[in-house]
Amino acid sequence: MKDNSRKIVIMGGSFNPPTLAHYMLMKHAINAINAECGYFVPVSDAYLRRKMRHAHPPVVLSPELRIKMLQAMCSEEKMKVCDKEIGTIEARTLPTLKSFKQEFPECELYFVMGDDKLELLSHLTEKGKFFETSNVILYSRNQEGIEESLKNHRVLSEHIRNIVVLPQPEGVAGISSSLIRERMLLGESCEELLLPGVWEIFKELNPDDFPDVISSFKGEYDFLNNRYGCSFVWQGIRYNNVESAFHASKYTDESERKILSRMSADKAVKKSMDFAPSAEWEDCKLNIMESIIMAKFAQNPSLKKSLIETDNRILINGNNKHETYWGVDLYSWIGENHIGKILMTIRDKEK
Repeated sequence: MKDNSRKIVIMGGSFNPPTLAHYMLMKHAINAINAECGYFVPVSDAYLRRKMRHAHPPVVLSPELRIKMLQAMCSEEKMKVCDKEIGTIEARTLPTLKSFKQEFPECELYFVMGDDKLELLSHLTEKGKFFETSNVILYSRNQEGIEESLKNHRVLSEHIRNIVVLPQPEGVAGISSSLIRERMLLGESCEELLLPGVWEIFKELNPDDFPDVISSFKGEYDFLNNRYGCSFVWQGIRYNNVESAFHASKYTDESERKILSRMSADKAVKKSMDFAPSAEWEDCKLNIMESIIMAKFAQNPSLKKSLIETDNRILINGNNKHETYWGVDLYSWIGENHIGKILMTIRDKEK
């Protein structure tokens, strides 16, 4: 590290929402190393939604809202917001730092981390040669203890000169984005945990803006899945799951439809894979799917009751197969979610 070099502090995170603690840590870091400026780098929407999938309700502020709040927090000249990661899909610590290095080749970069991220830092160092691009500001409640741990660390001990250990600023403990979200959902004020400019934006939000989400039709919600076994009649033929009925609809020959009606969902899908349906069927497939799912719930009162009991939760036909027409790819969080929309339409009509 060059003491007389220009320095830039970089803090990545969800900022969902950005808190007073984020501000305090950034200000402290900038002052501690006499940095030229500090950049907040919010993670992408897709990454944040994956991270929040199992939180109920999963309060996910939009990228635009998170950036707006960060900008409100950056009233000081030395603090800025960078949207390098917003349009990406995955966490991009190393690519982001390399991009900063290309943009500011004359500057020393300092990436802010907590001492609970030592193993992540070790991984980035081994796999991506982290310290070739950036230094680290490591915040710790136990400065002496963490410095001793670094000296004995199998990977990080070689890079101690690139790590600045700082004590956690007073007043930061106990402030977190999750606490703020919890208070908002309970209708409690969290004004003291946010900077005034951020609070002015955040106070306009309420729990109704963040309905709970069912993002996978498995386990407790397996009955929402098109492969779920249940008996119903559609267009004069009895089927034992929606998937079989849907693929049978591709055929005009009734005898072929009856063959598929007796198949499991997997076998019906496999049988129809080599069959090319008509262009007319392609144009009508969404209406066909809606008609079949409606028959399933209309003829199975217990399933209809369970569907209604999902209340106002958003139903997302999430998958890990990159299917984006009938559902949502849970990695990129992209998808038209037509099956989820059909289920919510049926539910809303039955309430």
